[in-house]
Amino acid sequence: MNRVLKDSCIPWIGNIPEEWTISKVKNHFTRKNIKAEQEDPVVLSLARAGVMVRDISTNEGQMAESYYNYNPVDIDDLLLNPMDLYSGANCSLSKVKGVISPAYINLRYVKGTNPRFYDYFFKTQYWSMAFFAHGKGISFDNRWTLGVDTLFNYPIPVPKIEEQNTIATFLDEKCGEIDSIIALQEKIIEELKAFQYALISEVTTKGLNDNAEYIQSGVDWIGNMPSHWRLTTFKEYGIESEEKNKGNKTSELLALSYSLGVTLYKDKIYNKDRVKNDYEEYKIVHKGDIVLSPNDIIKGSIFVSAYDGCISPMYLIFHPRKPQTHNLRYLSYLLRNKSVGRKFFFMARGLIGEILDNGKYVTRRMTVAKNDITGFKVLLPPLFEQEQIVNYLDTKCAEIDALISLKQSKIETLKEYKKSIIYEYVTGKKQI
Repeated sequence: MNRVLKDSCIPWIGNIPEEWTISKVKNHFTRKNIKAEQEDPVVLSLARAGVMVRDISTNEGQMAESYYNYNPVDIDDLLLNPMDLYSGANCSLSKVKGVISPAYINLRYVKGTNPRFYDYFFKTQYWSMAFFAHGKGISFDNRWTLGVDTLFNYPIPVPKIEEQNTIATFLDEKCGEIDSIIALQEKIIEELKAFQYALISEVTTKGLNDNAEYIQSGVDWIGNMPSHWRLTTFKEYGIESEEKNKGNKTSELLALSYSLGVTLYKDKIYNKDRVKNDYEEYKIVHKGDIVLSPNDIIKGSIFVSAYDGCISPMYLIFHPRKPQTHNLRYLSYLLRNKSVGRKFFFMARGLIGEILDNGKYVTRRMTVAKNDITGFKVLLPPLFEQEQIVNYLDTKCAEIDALISLKQSKIETLKEYKKSIIYEYVTGKKQI
């Protein structure tokens, strides 16, 4: 039998079942805004993955001087982040007791309300940007926050408690199935990436000739190497360029990503607001140059550019010194070895802290000195072998990347499907 629907008169909710009502958050939840006053509490954090217990002994993230003023959290308290209205479903039920920063909104359900049902409903409000539309602040990008009064007067659909229970149980099971499939795809992606890194490591240090004779390189991360190869340093491959974009020689702005390499900045989809309007101090990059990040080389952020353009002065640029004997693309593959990343990690110096607007996280970045990079010992095979290795890895990595892309696409499809079924059931458009 088809369900009879009616207009909720709420644009972002749409039609709801005829027997459902529209109410406000304040009629179904109370806010817990008291001080825990605990000397040694279990400290919690809220992320899109859920409510987590923080290990405050590691000093990671922003640490409070005291947790005495934090709010107490009980099992099935519904926690919302009112300061992150853009990046996703930043709300969750707590499955542990503890304390959490008063910056979060802590809701306790009243009798006749299933908090699991409304956890799902509030997630749809983050996803659909409905919460964002009700935020206020200095600007969209600066302290855009959902006020407590706004939240408590926020309209919500209200089925009978029996149907809330049924929907919550159904979504728990259905979303659990989808999450399991997503987790499997993510595991496969990690295995593909691990295989790719292992392949790059093996081929760039041992070559493609199974009959080659090997000798000890004397370098721990290389181990044995073909006897006809030799050791050299990074600076033999490339000469640093400090050419600036004075007079705006080019307006083609480039970006560097350790996952994508050197890309056109106009194709970038994040942090676009961080670029300067004046490119004159930016560094010129020519096609075939190596571009690397002293901050991210630990993660393998070193690539040869396929473009002419300019890039942030924070990066190092190297022209090929001897193109007749040295292939910079081989070098970039070689230095994306995980073992190289570990070596650079121990060479890194400095600590830069970046606290987000919500005061929750600190990002630590360690920088490898230019002299440590240019003096780093690397391998030098004959040019024809360098080119063989590059061509082989280009083909193999493209095949692996295509498989990873398929898996990532499947994950995105599953996530969108999950969002759609949650929305359809918590607004009553589908009936169990």
